[in-house]
Amino acid sequence: MFYITTTLPYANSVPHVGHAIEFFQADAYARYFRKKLGEKKVFFNVGVDEHGLKVFTTAREHDKSVKQYLDELVPKWKEFCEKFRISNDYFYRTSDPDHHQGAQRVWKRCLEKGDIYKKYYEGYYCVGCEAFLLERDLVDGKCPNHGAAPVRQSEENYFFRLSKYSGAILEYLQNNPDFLKPEAKMQELTNFVKNMEDISISRSRTNLPWGIEVPDDPEHTMYVWFDALTNYIRVLGFDNDMERFNNWWPGVQICGPDNLRFQGAIWQGMLASLGLPFTKKLLVHGTILGPDGQKMSKSMGNVVSPLEQYEKYGSDVCRFYMLGVLRPYSDCSYREEDLKDAYNAQLANNYGNLLNRVIHLGNIKEIDLFDKSSISAEFNEIVGGYRDQIEKAYESFEIHDAVRLIGELVSLGNQHIHEKEPWRQKPELAKITLNNVSALVQMATEFYEPIIPDGAQKAMEALRKKEKIILYPRI
Repeated sequence: MFYITTTLPYANSVPHVGHAIEFFQADAYARYFRKKLGEKKVFFNVGVDEHGLKVFTTAREHDKSVKQYLDELVPKWKEFCEKFRISNDYFYRTSDPDHHQGAQRVWKRCLEKGDIYKKYYEGYYCVGCEAFLLERDLVDGKCPNHGAAPVRQSEENYFFRLSKYSGAILEYLQNNPDFLKPEAKMQELTNFVKNMEDISISRSRTNLPWGIEVPDDPEHTMYVWFDALTNYIRVLGFDNDMERFNNWWPGVQICGPDNLRFQGAIWQGMLASLGLPFTKKLLVHGTILGPDGQKMSKSMGNVVSPLEQYEKYGSDVCRFYMLGVLRPYSDCSYREEDLKDAYNAQLANNYGNLLNRVIHLGNIKEIDLFDKSSISAEFNEIVGGYRDQIEKAYESFEIHDAVRLIGELVSLGNQHIHEKEPWRQKPELAKITLNNVSALVQMATEFYEPIIPDGAQKAMEALRKKEKIILYPRI
């Protein structure tokens, strides 16, 4: 059983490229494991976080009630998923009544464990992060992620005994070095866990009227992270269908670098309080920068909209660029010229060209391109070696390596045709050459499907029907 989930982005704006890279990666892995394990053995969760001060203030800025604002915005997120072929099994909304009830039950469990207490608090709060920050977190008095001075807050809040679980989390990190990708993030997470303090998990309803009510205390609202993080287990049936839940948990989570401490430490502390296994694996993707190499911001005019890119290039091209060209665990600049170059070289010239060459020559020679008995043992062994490497890349969550290897495989097919010149060969030899390459194309298409699902489906249909197709016209 394979469970994978993205984070739940704040529902205060339409999706940006940071969300796109996260959703694309999760979708590609879900698609790969469905093929390997079976449709029923993969569960893929996405959704939006609809609570918190950020959502509340954004709705007010638009002169709308929060409900009206969300009812207009959330369909845009679902449309984003549809356009980019995100194959999620569930779309989670934290405004659903079932989530409210579930989050409150999680609160009560942690309270019964003795892990929630009340105390007066004074500190810094960043609305952008929806997080309390310590003095040591600030850079020149500002939030390092948002470049804005946090708000000084003073109120009596409920706290979670996160520090209680520091030792257990550290032990887990030490015993499971593969828990976190990239490896370079492990020291950052370890340092945070070593210095963890108890965290505030509520706000007074006066300061935050939009959120889930703290059980038995209507004057307080649950802290947005403590509320939203529970979606990862609630969607699997935690607390109401434990047999189903135990079949799926623990799973794989994907998040951005700004979320490392929440996913890798705070959430793990909550799991420990609930007596549940820690997350199986946490994948932390890099930040997508503007074409100028700077962090994207409207004021700098370097923001790239994934929906605008979709209108220009379509789903497959955007997915291929962001999954196969940009490095998954590094900060990368989004450049349209790089997108077009990669598309033309890898999809149009290499993959699309090979597909049509095989179909064209198969028709000329009147050859069955699905005759497995005609594949040479030597060629089959070479291609089988690529299969092993590509599967290893996917299962190691190194999608960039998988795409590189598929490209090498396709190049091998073009080289094989160039060397053998099947148009000059006798029928029996041409039959072997073209079935060698046809088997290679089928395998490349199988492994490309998680990356470019639309094109992969069209490619297989064209190959089966032996109908030439301009799969990827040059741009």
